[in-house]
Amino acid sequence: MHTKRCLTNPQWIVFFLGMMLSSKMAFAQEDVLRSKEATEALTHEFSTDDEILLDEIQRGCFQFLWEEVGDPVPLVMDRLTDDRVSSLAGVGFQLSAIPIGVERGWITRQEGLDYSLAILKGIVPRNDNKKFGIYLHYVDLNNGGMHQEQGPQVQASTVDHALLQAGAMTVASYFGGEVAELVDQMVSQANWKIYETKPEGFISFGWRPDDEGHDLETPGEFRPWNWHDASAEEQLVTFLAVGSPVAEHAVPPEVYYRLHRVLKSHKEMPPYAVSWAGPLFTYFFNHCWIDYRSFGADNPAQFGVDQSRIDWFENSRRAMLTHRQRCIEKADEFKTFGPDSWGLSPAADVNPDGTIGYIVQSVQPNLEERDNFCGGTVTPYAAGSAIMFVPDLAVEALRHFRNLKDTDGKHIVWRDIDEGGYGLLDSFNLDRTEQQGTPDYISIDEGPMLLAIENARTGLVWKLFMQHPSAQLAVERLKLKE
Repeated sequence: MHTKRCLTNPQWIVFFLGMMLSSKMAFAQEDVLRSKEATEALTHEFSTDDEILLDEIQRGCFQFLWEEVGDPVPLVMDRLTDDRVSSLAGVGFQLSAIPIGVERGWITRQEGLDYSLAILKGIVPRNDNKKFGIYLHYVDLNNGGMHQEQGPQVQASTVDHALLQAGAMTVASYFGGEVAELVDQMVSQANWKIYETKPEGFISFGWRPDDEGHDLETPGEFRPWNWHDASAEEQLVTFLAVGSPVAEHAVPPEVYYRLHRVLKSHKEMPPYAVSWAGPLFTYFFNHCWIDYRSFGADNPAQFGVDQSRIDWFENSRRAMLTHRQRCIEKADEFKTFGPDSWGLSPAADVNPDGTIGYIVQSVQPNLEERDNFCGGTVTPYAAGSAIMFVPDLAVEALRHFRNLKDTDGKHIVWRDIDEGGYGLLDSFNLDRTEQQGTPDYISIDEGPMLLAIENARTGLVWKLFMQHPSAQLAVERLKLKE
């Protein structure tokens, strides 16, 4: 499989250097406070037709996470077109999907419990899949240990661990018992403190063996880059690090409030704290679990940090609306874009030679200060996951994706579950004359769309995650509630 990225290797170097240098940017002091529109989004009622549509889409996501797994440990594969490894970030979404499947009647509670235990017993007791308690990005699909593939990186990854742990905390709250005991081990073993970088205490991207080999007991080093901007990945990593029940493993709450908040806006639209590159996942990954809707604007000043007070639910709502507007404005340039066809986030895409690659977009306003629309490819899970913040616009986009057909009357994006498909494909591009839909599914794309839709409908994942003692400890230490 060939991989296409919109960033070349030199550009990735510039990307990371830029992330480091962004710490020197001036921070805006305007606050981002809850709007009437955000409050209305929280009370949105879906129509019967909406519910039918959302059932269909969620079921497709769930079936991928349930069926495309290893054996004997049922870890979801990283992506449908590559069955070599499992991404433990995807497993985090997979675990959170299990309570949804039970509550919606797609599986029994016993089936969900057995699956959860099989996953956790497969990964938690092992020593070859974690460093200082932080799990690898990729593991062997079938046993959950160190993979032996050439290509997928060998790195204990703080963000992939965070996504895994968030999902594990969700099933711990749902099932309790042995599941909760295994998750307690995962949470307590994660030594976030050792991954701190100086001088501000931001958490390193991870740890990697010096020879990039497949043995975590060999000499290695912490990655020189750290999570320091206030967007989804950084906030989830730091939230969990603050909430560690082991004092020696936790980072102080000040680190969370030091994450850099840089407010920007597009034209006359309201400002918000932007991420480095601006794809939509950087505004919704953390919201799949952390219930920011229940908090008001936070207050860095309580911790001696001089930055804007931000209501993070409102912040993401503004990001979704601005992102959609940027796509509408580019509709003359890209056939795929429009009022009901928007949403850019990293995804599978079709290379010019017909192979399946991977794209990473840049959309302003962002810290990178550049756009890269990657040829106008739209990723349905991006608009789908926006349903937590802009439910009406997200549903209309999902309906458009679901019903879009080519000149022969064949669906471009939708693949029927009854015919072996998993619903909406990972991406599509109408500027291509052939293979407009990308025939691939990725665990970290299917997962957030499933969780986001459930949160918008019932708040289930928010409720379960926030019930976990570690989440409650983070909220208390961060003083997120009065």
